[in-house]
Amino acid sequence: MNMASVTRLPYFVANVKDEPKALLKVMLNLKDLDVGLSGLWGFASKEGKGELFVVARESEALKTAWKESGLFAKEGTGFFISGPDRTGALIETLENLVRWGINIRAIDAIAVGSVFGSFLWVDDEDVERAAIALGLP
Repeated sequence: MNMASVTRLPYFVANVKDEPKALLKVMLNLKDLDVGLSGLWGFASKEGKGELFVVARESEALKTAWKESGLFAKEGTGFFISGPDRTGALIETLENLVRWGINIRAIDAIAVGSVFGSFLWVDDEDVERAAIALGLP
């Protein structure tokens, strides 16, 4: 029995320079605009370039700010899975996606104390089927 909770969330991708202060500059701008975040991931993508993946508490405000600043690159839908931490906590989730033939494009997971949280990305064309596989309406 899976006691994990699943939530569908929009995420946004920004292109940034891969240099000191790039993330700080973006975060200070979002703070000035009072745009809170629920999730943040950053990766160097190629020489001199980086990508930020963000789940915002105020999606439209972030999208508008990033479009105006030229940072906006893409919007997509991901899934946040959370629940009590235990060995194999993600197995049922992964099995359900495999049964539906859905490939995970990226995933992260962390456990702190007695709870775990994970965010996963699937191809855009698989979002609706993934939602069904994960038990969402």
